[in-house]
Amino acid sequence: MSTQTAGEPATAASAKEPGFAYAAGSVLVVVAILLIGSLGFDADIQLLLFISMIALVPLVMRLGYTFEDAENFAFRAIRSILGLIMILVAVGALVGAWAESGTIPALVHLGLSVLSPQLFLPTTLLLCILASLSTGTSWGTIGTVGVAMTGVGEGMGYPVAMTAGAIVCGAYFGDKMSPFSDSTNMNAALARTDLTRHIRHLTWTTIPAIALCFVIFTVLGFTTSHGAGSTAEADAITAALEDSFHLGLPAFLPILVVLALLLLRKPAWPSIFAGALTGGLVAVLYQGASVSDTLSVLYNGFVLETGVTTVDSLVSGGGMLSMMSMVALFLFAIGMAGLLTGSGMLLALITPALRWITSPRRLMVTSIFLVPALVALGGSFSFAAVMSGSLLLPLYHKFGLDPRNLSRILEDSGTANDPVFPWSSGGVFVAGVLGVSTLSYLPFYFFVFLSMAFSLLYAITGWKVPRAERPAGAEPEQPSAAPLPASPAG
Repeated sequence: MSTQTAGEPATAASAKEPGFAYAAGSVLVVVAILLIGSLGFDADIQLLLFISMIALVPLVMRLGYTFEDAENFAFRAIRSILGLIMILVAVGALVGAWAESGTIPALVHLGLSVLSPQLFLPTTLLLCILASLSTGTSWGTIGTVGVAMTGVGEGMGYPVAMTAGAIVCGAYFGDKMSPFSDSTNMNAALARTDLTRHIRHLTWTTIPAIALCFVIFTVLGFTTSHGAGSTAEADAITAALEDSFHLGLPAFLPILVVLALLLLRKPAWPSIFAGALTGGLVAVLYQGASVSDTLSVLYNGFVLETGVTTVDSLVSGGGMLSMMSMVALFLFAIGMAGLLTGSGMLLALITPALRWITSPRRLMVTSIFLVPALVALGGSFSFAAVMSGSLLLPLYHKFGLDPRNLSRILEDSGTANDPVFPWSSGGVFVAGVLGVSTLSYLPFYFFVFLSMAFSLLYAITGWKVPRAERPAGAEPEQPSAAPLPASPAG
């Protein structure tokens, strides 16, 4: 019997459906390569992911597919995330250009002069919430407001991981709640529910979660800032910035350009790169940089040498080249997801879990934990949303649950989990742009834990779990794999 792969008939007539044991064994091969390579030989994760992807190819071919079929599974998945890679590269150019143009130094200078150290974390959270709500993009928020606030936080002496936690919490709040967000629209569409009703239903988990985040970051601000950077250190930083850059209004122009383009709903990566080019112009016309130096900065990054170590580390960095290792990680992780999905192995792994579902409560609890597992396997929240949406929506119909319950879980357990895994699209992006490892900021990413906790509370108690408006009882459709989506960028 032919396997359906990524929503299409198998390309090899002799291909057979993998069993659970075969699929689980294949995944264990990947896990063994990653663990042995990283723990035993300290190998780079990019190399290990590439080896793992290659190791999956003969396992796919044993099911009856040709090498060309396996190659197409991987390449089709990779093609679906090329837009995200363009954003990653554009942000690298933007960070370098904004450093040379004085944009990041001006923001750091302003932040150190105006912001109260005790209120820095909740202020950062609020700014990222407003930016992501108004633009609908978590990645755009992290790559602009997030980069600037990271520099301010370092100047105040905050751990980078703590600042990154506040940034990611705020950015993904807007990613879940903004009507302009690709993921919000996608999840509502997958559950076949109205966008406005989806957002309204989502407030029951998301608003309490972000409110508690405000409380936690405020407490952290008052307990951490006492040991944060001293006034003398802050004065030294601002003095070094004033000596190295012109910090007037022209330095803020690149930010206005990016925010204006995003608010006008222009595509993300051209808007971000337009901000990089604007930064380059400001660097040449306002900071006095040469055109050749600026072009080099866009690709190689910016290096500042003031003699003040803190300032040099705050401002130096960026460039397209700085994102290449992240791009490689992203490509190989998504390529593996394509092989697992296209061959039917991912569906074989998931199907046994669906047999456990015998009640609405079990269905929702299973959904809450299945979706992040798919984010981890597929390396993308949109992949997880499409896969779980196609598998679970018929079951929500069967048990008479309003599909808004599913769309809410896709946000709480899917969208919010995108920056949790080091190999997922969000994890790669945040680590590359903010310069902090995923596992470092994860303990401060309170928003995802709280969102899932409230979602689980409602699932278990049945509170705020509306029933379907149409009669229930129809048998669910046969679960099937869905096509890999063109992943939205936050």
